[in-house]
Amino acid sequence: MLLSAVHRLLPVASGIALLALAGCTDRFEEINSDPTKTSEASPEMLFARALKYGSLYDNDQQVGEHLHANMWVQYFANSTPGFSTDRYESNDQWATTFWNSFYSGYGMDLQQAIRQMQGRPGAVNRLSQARIWRAFLFQRITDYWGDVPYFSAFEGATGLVRPPYDRQQAIYLDLLRELQVAAAALDDSQQDSFGASDLLYANPGAAFPAASVAEINERWRRFAHSLRLRTAMRLAAAYPSLAEQHVREALAAGVMTSQRESAVMKNTGGSIRINQNPLAVVLGFGDCRISATLVEYLTRYHDPRLTVFADAVSGSNPARVGLPNGLSATQLTMREYAPASFSQAGSRYRAITNDQNLLTYAEVCFLRAEACLRGWDAGGTAEQWYNAGVREALALAGITNPDVAVAYLQEPGVRFQPARALEQIITQKWLSLFGHNGFEAYAEYRRTGFPVLQATQNPGETNGQVPRRLRYPRAEQRLNPTAYYNALAQQGPDAMTTPVWWNK
Repeated sequence: MLLSAVHRLLPVASGIALLALAGCTDRFEEINSDPTKTSEASPEMLFARALKYGSLYDNDQQVGEHLHANMWVQYFANSTPGFSTDRYESNDQWATTFWNSFYSGYGMDLQQAIRQMQGRPGAVNRLSQARIWRAFLFQRITDYWGDVPYFSAFEGATGLVRPPYDRQQAIYLDLLRELQVAAAALDDSQQDSFGASDLLYANPGAAFPAASVAEINERWRRFAHSLRLRTAMRLAAAYPSLAEQHVREALAAGVMTSQRESAVMKNTGGSIRINQNPLAVVLGFGDCRISATLVEYLTRYHDPRLTVFADAVSGSNPARVGLPNGLSATQLTMREYAPASFSQAGSRYRAITNDQNLLTYAEVCFLRAEACLRGWDAGGTAEQWYNAGVREALALAGITNPDVAVAYLQEPGVRFQPARALEQIITQKWLSLFGHNGFEAYAEYRRTGFPVLQATQNPGETNGQVPRRLRYPRAEQRLNPTAYYNALAQQGPDAMTTPVWWNK
């Protein structure tokens, strides 16, 4: 039984208790209802929670993104002997926590909001925005595991407590359709909006000031079209004809054209952890250091972001030194690998007020550069979009001096070279995603093989190869066995070496 199916079930009263209530059942609800509390969360409350928790709370950020994707693309290296994922060993507890947080937490909240708004007059904009966010969340889930419950997920209330695992190909086709349909359904003539509950594009604390419904809709449209571009490009090798179709359609519909249109989760800081940058909270645990791979790239390219991404080792040692990935538990107890000898992430990323970039204009530029490379985008050249992406990525890291960008773009390893174009585009995208979106960097590495990562010293469960997916939670074998074993028959062994559909 998928754990999402039992979300918020009420306890069943015993027979003795029911007998004791005989004779007063007509007033039971009146007596036992709190008039100060709502019996059902509103779509606004559910949507706001799905946005904030879907952007990841600190626990989900740690066990979901940081200890998997961030390590596997070598942004960070583990410095704690007891943590094993950095050396390509699975951790069922961490994977299960992230799976359950989605299927019985914020994913369920979002589906409840969608259910409440379906068929409701005057809810077209809110419903469309919720569907767009649902596509964002589900792409992340299917990219991690491959085949997962999708079409029948969250149906426990109807009695479907053991939903099947849908093929990733079918999920991806539906994600593209949902993004297309939901964006087209946004209606500027309707005055319905999530208002302050829209933490991405309408809340006064979001990236934009207060705006009209039409302006908010336009921001969500561009987010949807840009997400469709990202989703379609994932299929460039697995289903190129479909990828090209949706890339062209997304570009024609209108993707992001400036950083102001990026999807950014604002963090206000303060003492309440849900308002804090989750990566900063995780980095505060002191369980990792900057990866040696990242430092090597930044140093080789004379990248101005080196001092932004990585702090000096100490007050007396101004060097930026990265820790190798994949060290064994024994190695991590050796003096030569003492955490104090290696750099932590830069102060920008350890600040609890640092915002989370979920999908940025810089990423769109790199996607367009690759689309031009493939002949799918006539709106410029691969070099033009690549250069624009690099400039926008530098700006995301706080480097806005145009002379610095010009000099950087002339560096031997950075200057655009047609023969190495795809490697350069994806490597610079990888750098642009640091500190914000390890999920996307991990997916793009699997799709393209870039950037070139350093081999780890321990083979783990993958013979030293970067994992291709997460293993399913072991509890699924017991709670949802038919669906679990059908998924293995469809996709392959439940191993970290089994590729997902778009990666085959």
